[in-house]
Amino acid sequence: MIHARSLVLLMALAWLSSAISAVIWPAISPALAETMSFESAARMLSESCGADIDANCLGVNFDAPRLRECLSRNQDAVSPQCRADYVKAFDAIQKRISARSAVSKACEREKTKVCAEMAGKAGETIACLLKAPTKSLGWGCNQALGQAGYR
Repeated sequence: MIHARSLVLLMALAWLSSAISAVIWPAISPALAETMSFESAARMLSESCGADIDANCLGVNFDAPRLRECLSRNQDAVSPQCRADYVKAFDAIQKRISARSAVSKACEREKTKVCAEMAGKAGETIACLLKAPTKSLGWGCNQALGQAGYR
């Protein structure tokens, strides 16, 4: 059963995380593991843990670290399904954030070659890279864009 309040808050968290990672772009090594969309992770968390969040985390600020900490602290009180899924959901969200952060480094050459006019404008650079023909981008850049969920 999906709890609307939990789903709305988790979707807002997912959107905020993606917006922040799209703007900040710290240069870290590319994330190569498969990633789950923010929406899928939020849906999993809401379906598995919605009732547990409502019952055990009332009043907790709904950012990922605090919510994860609350569920972890209340492990004995949450359902077995929630215990099984919340770690997967939060790990998936973190992998997606890391993958989005890795795009800048993985697409460094392409940013200079294909999207030079967008230099210093992270959000516009991503849009430029996505508009560019796939064949004009290197394998690593295409891989990073896919892992980040942009494609």
